[in-house]
Amino acid sequence: MVLLMNIGKKTGSSWSLDHLGREVPGVSERRDAARNRETILLTARALFERRGVSCVTMEEVAREAGVGKGTLYRRFPNKVDLCQAILDESTRRLQSETLEILSDAGAAPLEKLGLFFERLVLFTEQNLDLLYGGHEVLIGGGRLAQFSHPAHDWQRSTVLGLLRAAVRDGALGADTDLQYLSEALLAPLNVDLYYHQRRVEGLPPDRISAGMRSLVPKAI
Repeated sequence: MVLLMNIGKKTGSSWSLDHLGREVPGVSERRDAARNRETILLTARALFERRGVSCVTMEEVAREAGVGKGTLYRRFPNKVDLCQAILDESTRRLQSETLEILSDAGAAPLEKLGLFFERLVLFTEQNLDLLYGGHEVLIGGGRLAQFSHPAHDWQRSTVLGLLRAAVRDGALGADTDLQYLSEALLAPLNVDLYYHQRRVEGLPPDRISAGMRSLVPKAI
């Protein structure tokens, strides 16, 4: 929760979260570097939308963007980082919407948790190809590293903070294993499972959203 609540409270510069969920100050970038970055992202987005993330190589992105492979890899070491950068704007919008949910003094913590899950389902639905396409290249330890990734840590911290608030309010028992529950509640939104439910089983997103809300613990 601290990570979220600190946004925008820094004086003297504008602070926000980057696409990895890290709080960073706004910093200036060399004009040519900024231009290359923008060109790479626009090119990659266009290629991904036209052919699918899985079918596009990093070499193709560099060639279509008119930059050297070294320039591309220095900026984005792999397709995972490239997809995450393209997701930056959507991620910031999700974070802003989450702040609105958390700041609603009239809503109980468990109600806020249900609303947060709705936002996560919508975010996943709108960005599924980028999330899944970047995720599928992970192998071995990389697949486990996703659970210590700053973006996942931000989601887990948000859920954990709301669960702790529910305990303080007496809506959940003090003996509830909050650390386990925070991960368990997020597990159905793992991108592999979500992709399977949507693209293989054909479940509509509103059904997934309703299912997520049904998992929110009931107040005692």
